[in-house]
Amino acid sequence: MNMEKLIIKHQKNEEAEQLCAFGDLIISNAKSLQRQIDQIIDKGATDIIIDLSGVDYIDSFGIGVVVKTKSEIDKKKGRLRVYVNQTLMKLFEKCHLDDYIDLELQESATNPE
Repeated sequence: MNMEKLIIKHQKNEEAEQLCAFGDLIISNAKSLQRQIDQIIDKGATDIIIDLSGVDYIDSFGIGVVVKTKSEIDKKKGRLRVYVNQTLMKLFEKCHLDDYIDLELQESATNPE
């Protein structure tokens, strides 16, 4: 996967707004995911799923997007769920974020390209 490439798909289902990310979530593209999340929250969404199970690599900026989103959703008394693969689950656990963020282990999502 190209280190700069992040594909983001947005869908809405009965229970939540869902963003699925594929690729590497790093400093150079984390802002694009943050912008999409901010737009969804600005439109009134309080239940959001961020599916990172298709993310191969995440840096501190990518983790920051998740933490900021959790904070924003908490202010609105909503719910954030983050789907992660085994690698990201271990990372979030090492950062002690598994107690703060509702993480769900998923099989790695297939890239939509």
